[in-house]
Amino acid sequence: MSDVVIAIPARFGSSRFPGKVTAWLAGKPVIRHVYEACVEANLGRIVVATESPRVVTTCMQFGANVIMTPESCQSGTDRIYQATENCDEKFIINVQGDEPFIQPSTIVKIAQLLRSDPSCDIATAVMATTDDAKIDNPNCVKAVLGTDMKALYFSRSRIPFRRDPSEDNKNFVYWHHCGIYGYRKEALKRFVSLPQSSLEKMEKLEQLRALENGMTIKCVQIEPAGPAIDTEEDLHRAEAYYKELHGSH
Repeated sequence: MSDVVIAIPARFGSSRFPGKVTAWLAGKPVIRHVYEACVEANLGRIVVATESPRVVTTCMQFGANVIMTPESCQSGTDRIYQATENCDEKFIINVQGDEPFIQPSTIVKIAQLLRSDPSCDIATAVMATTDDAKIDNPNCVKAVLGTDMKALYFSRSRIPFRRDPSEDNKNFVYWHHCGIYGYRKEALKRFVSLPQSSLEKMEKLEQLRALENGMTIKCVQIEPAGPAIDTEEDLHRAEAYYKELHGSH
């Protein structure tokens, strides 16, 4: 048996774009693109965790294993915990249901980091960027990393702050955080049992709860991929990106 289970939280009732995971993108639902990337990663079993019968119906049409979870789950992390609470696997990888361009290689890197580094409670991914528009955008979360790729902090602000702009630091590389997480089973259990932390509430970033409670988050570097689907505009951007990637057929 594999030591990894991939869990895909797929909530129908998203506030900004209800039903986004079942919206059609390039001839199939967004959630199916995500699921197929997980299948390609070939790490172990895959479960979709949802609160909606509509998502269940959509997923069953392409043969996915779906688990109904309570409407009351506060976050995707709570949802995947509910879905995997009684699993035998040691590692749980949370792949967002609205990331149709997630690369199988990214999912594999997360699994490799967890397997190879016992000090790592949570594994996640970052991309290098020097794009000021991104760095200054609060929806693009920045990670500050130590030399061992250990996360020191995550923020919606531009961090680190460039106090004295100079030739030396004008091409400083920032880390853009991507929302894929891998957990040791006991780390996930601990994480969901902790109350929301003050930094988490302030920045609206749940990974800060882990840092504030002394948990170790380590990062893997990945290449930029296409847009996640948060809004209807994102869906149009994703269609355009898909056409660019695959030609217009």
